[in-house]
Amino acid sequence: MKALKALTTALVSLSTVLANIPVKAEWAPKAVVDGVYAGIQHIHGYKATPRLIWDVAKGSPSRCGRVYGSLYCKLNHTVYITRQDIQMAYHFGDAALAYIVAHEYAHAMQTAYGFEPRITPISELQADCLAGVYLGLIPNIVFDERDTLEIASLAYHIGDYDWGSRHHHGTPEQRVKAVVLGMRSAVNGKSFAACRV
Repeated sequence: MKALKALTTALVSLSTVLANIPVKAEWAPKAVVDGVYAGIQHIHGYKATPRLIWDVAKGSPSRCGRVYGSLYCKLNHTVYITRQDIQMAYHFGDAALAYIVAHEYAHAMQTAYGFEPRITPISELQADCLAGVYLGLIPNIVFDERDTLEIASLAYHIGDYDWGSRHHHGTPEQRVKAVVLGMRSAVNGKSFAACRV
């Protein structure tokens, strides 16, 4: 556990520095979305696969209301990835977009398999952890150290301190720790068990 804490602290420190360095994307957004989505489908044996709509304009209608940010909609079992979030992710790098896709897919699996915690921050942090597991297990896609830093940088950036808000997703440090825990558990064989709450 001390190693995870040290790694998380190092990633948080590096992510704040890297956030100001221009990033050159290795993959185009469509390749990232398609690769990550297909990889996670493979991990789940193509069961309970949500529909994917990506490059969604801000304010577009959905069964769950207007889409102002990437989300999973339970009402039509659909993942929406917004154009705005794609652009934000690419400020950190292509791996950051992979994290967004994996996070929203994780919400679909929480719902499909009935293990979504009722408390919003816990649900969000579990989705971060599951996203990390997915990213670590996807066949034919390898995330190197730079990719891990891109993911951690975005996780830190989207963390918040809105304790009283129903939209609170976890602090920057909690989000980094959750996704890194998931990625490490994919490598060390603990896999999805590390994300149980």
